[in-house]
Amino acid sequence: MLLNWSRELRNIDPSIDFRATGGWLKNVTGLDKTVTNGYSIEGNFVKAGDYSEEIENGLYLDCNKEGKKSKPKSDYRLIRVQNGTLSLIDVVYDGRKNWAVDLWDSIAEELNENYVEDESDYIISMILNKTGKNLQLLEEVNRKLESKIKEFQ
Repeated sequence: MLLNWSRELRNIDPSIDFRATGGWLKNVTGLDKTVTNGYSIEGNFVKAGDYSEEIENGLYLDCNKEGKKSKPKSDYRLIRVQNGTLSLIDVVYDGRKNWAVDLWDSIAEELNENYVEDESDYIISMILNKTGKNLQLLEEVNRKLESKIKEFQ
C-alpha cells in the first residue's frame, strides 16, 4: 500500500515534529531478549518519510527525534499497518537507555496470538521449578496471586 509515513504519523499525533532531528522506521519481526536495548527488537529498516512509499501490512517501530540536535528527544511508536490503516499500539516518549524493554510485551502480544497462554505456561513452569513442587509453597504462591488479582480488580 502506498503511504506517506509523515502524513500518517501526523494523523495519529498532530503534535509530532516529524524527523526534526532524525529518526527511522523498522518492520518488527521478533524479539531478542538477551539484550535490553534497541537491538532486542528484530527486523529490517524501512525507507519512509514525507513522500509516498510502499508500506506492507505488519508491525512497525517508528523512532522520531525532536528537539536540539545536540540532545534530541527520541520517541518510539509501535504501529500496526493493516490495509493502509495505521493503528497506534504503544508509545515510549523520550526513551532512555532501556526504552525497548518497555515495548516488549506489546510487541510479543502483536506477534504471537497465543502470547497470554504461552506466557502463563512459562510462568507456571518457572514457579514449579523454583518451588520444587512443594505443595505448601505452591499454596502460598497461589494465595498471594489471588490477593494481587483482587487488588487489580
